[in-house]
Amino acid sequence: MFKKTALAILIAGSSFSSFANWVGGVSYFNLSDKDDGIEVSLSGISGSLGYKIDSDNNFYFMPEVRIGTGISDDSVSMYGVDVDVEMDSFIALSVRGQYELNNGVYLFAAPSYANLKVTASASQGSQSASETDDSWEFGFGGGVGYQFNESTSAELMYEQYDGTDVLSVGVKFDF
Repeated sequence: MFKKTALAILIAGSSFSSFANWVGGVSYFNLSDKDDGIEVSLSGISGSLGYKIDSDNNFYFMPEVRIGTGISDDSVSMYGVDVDVEMDSFIALSVRGQYELNNGVYLFAAPSYANLKVTASASQGSQSASETDDSWEFGFGGGVGYQFNESTSAELMYEQYDGTDVLSVGVKFDF
């Protein structure tokens, strides 16, 4: 039974990938949030995988998943105590609407559902404490890209999730 199921999945995947328009990428991003006078800024790197669906007249839909991790932390002072904040993980699911102009430039907008996991740690003397926050939020973003050739493009994107701003710059590869 398992062999037949695996064979069916392999055949379906092979035929699907033969006409696939997959888009992968890597991005550097910065998250910034200001809450109750405390400003936190974290940087990360993410990888993405999407499938570009031709709609008509240079317009495309692209379901996409992005998975990332933090590469820089931030320290803030709260009530006289220094708190270190670090990004553990970032996951976003989105459906991008993309319009391609004739000169290689494209514009896009995307609603997203994203998860950010952060850990805040503080110590004072011999006392230390740590807390992890893991939350999902809906957001919306948009951006601009430039396609250098048939398979490589660069893009700049801005997103906003419940008061958190995300600015990213990345490279995409069509395959």
